[in-house]
Amino acid sequence: MLEFLTPAQVRELTGAGTKAGQIQNLKKNGIRHSIKRNGWPAVTTDAVTAAGPAVAEQLTWTPRKAG
Repeated sequence: MLEFLTPAQVRELTGAGTKAGQIQNLKKNGIRHSIKRNGWPAVTTDAVTAAGPAVAEQLTWTPRKAG
């Protein structure tokens, strides 16, 4: 289930109380976020609690050709 930080948590995380200030701080620190229709940033809990970037599993292709 996708969980988002509350507006108060985003304010505490960024140290900014304005939309522009929060977005600028999130971008500067490389924290993944999206902008809601009302202009405020939305940050998932995974964006701030993950140990590091998710490593995609390396898939290799093998042909099923007989012979």
